[in-house]
Amino acid sequence: MIVDHLNVWSGRKRVGALWRGDDGRLMGFEYDAQWQANGHAISNSLPLDQRLWPPETLTAHHWFGNLLPEEQARAALIRQLGIPDDDFALLAAIGGDCAGALLVLPPHLTPEALETQSESVPLSPTDLNEWAGFKQRYALFHPSPGSVQPRLSLAGAQDKIPVIWQNERFHLPQGLSSSSHIVKFAVEGRDLIIYNELYLNTLASLVGLPCPATFVRHTGKHALLIVERFDRSNVNGQRVRIHQEDLCQALGLARTHKYQEHGGPHFSECIQRIREVCKPPAPALTQLLRWQIFNALVGNSDGHAKNVSLLQDDKGKWHMAPAYDLVGTVVLGFDPHIAFSIGEQTNAQQLLPRDWQKLAAQSRMSYPFIKREIERLHQRIMACSNSNELKSRLLTAGLPEKAWMRLQQQRQHIAKQCRKAERW
Repeated sequence: MIVDHLNVWSGRKRVGALWRGDDGRLMGFEYDAQWQANGHAISNSLPLDQRLWPPETLTAHHWFGNLLPEEQARAALIRQLGIPDDDFALLAAIGGDCAGALLVLPPHLTPEALETQSESVPLSPTDLNEWAGFKQRYALFHPSPGSVQPRLSLAGAQDKIPVIWQNERFHLPQGLSSSSHIVKFAVEGRDLIIYNELYLNTLASLVGLPCPATFVRHTGKHALLIVERFDRSNVNGQRVRIHQEDLCQALGLARTHKYQEHGGPHFSECIQRIREVCKPPAPALTQLLRWQIFNALVGNSDGHAKNVSLLQDDKGKWHMAPAYDLVGTVVLGFDPHIAFSIGEQTNAQQLLPRDWQKLAAQSRMSYPFIKREIERLHQRIMACSNSNELKSRLLTAGLPEKAWMRLQQQRQHIAKQCRKAERW
């Protein structure tokens, strides 16, 4: 059945509708009249004072397209589902559990209809092990007879699935039930990425940069990273979705423009958007600056515009989400050039005071303030990065004892960067 319209829901309230344009690929969006009168804008790029976004403007297409998997994860999913490689078709297939609070459903499905389904189904250890072992990717999307096909969408290039994780058991959410955690799998040939992200997420939390609780578990011989969802909360024993958007969505950009070097925003543009939408802006601006400093100190060159998100409260106010996808890409052999330049410098190992001074001028921030934040953060990271307290937290979170030694290169890189930061 060819679907040309999709309904967008927040809980049981209809937010609006998506539709295919005349070319069959681009998407338009229109707010529901009642939502426009009583709801909140779902994006800083889709304000409520405008109701209709035609496909040719690309604004709505960019926002909803940013909900979808990218690169190899997208390609594998399209092959498994046997659908065209276009954003609308993917949303129609897997838009039922996106990042944030929205559900994207075909016309024949409503939240009320989904309530009749079971809340979750156990995730087969065999499926999980095969996925972790780079076999039968997206087999979850071929349900057994009589079961309901999962409607799971998570943006990003790394393979991941949303799950309900309770009592060390994994379940797939069904119906209106939302996931509680994200399971991330290693990039083929780079299993250390799992332990590295656990290390940096835990370090970030220890030095005061908000970051979701993160754990490692194993299936067979493969490591899994389990990350608590920050776009979910517990209200009276029930999981509740929290609306969010990343900075590509907030700025009205396509996912292909997440990197500055590929036409994406400069750090100063992100600062300005945060200044405009977060009230009061000071806490959010400080958190974003600390995130950029942290990335420079630990060697995370993949801190792009889709790796910064905003959360919306029930009054429609926006604030910064915790940090996520913190990976030491430099020591893992990925592109060492940082996603957001500092001044004009894209090599964090060659930073000088003039680069931070230029960033301050571009962002309309005080350089003495930035310098104080650098000093504060590098001292805390230096004190914690090789500490017994950090090691204890990691072991409690599931890091194997032998993996601590495998992280030695990451700790050495941090120590080297922290020494350089004394001159920034």
